[in-house]
Amino acid sequence: MEETRIIITYGKKNIDVYLNNPDATTKELLKMQCCLVSVLINDMVIRGMTVSEALRNIRRSYKDAIKMYADDVSGK
Repeated sequence: MEETRIIITYGKKNIDVYLNNPDATTKELLKMQCCLVSVLINDMVIRGMTVSEALRNIRRSYKDAIKMYADDVSGK
């Protein structure tokens, strides 16, 4: 399987993770999540949202996703 990697540069530090690693550790998964959230915030701001609006949208989507997952696991 071909590796798909994302690299986020923050200052002089590069953060890179493989997006399709089936054996990813919790730390790697959290790095992926942080990279994705950074890209989402940046994209939303470029499209005209304020940072606070972007964060509000991301918080709402996380709450919805967690609720959907909890409902699915509990059989609701």
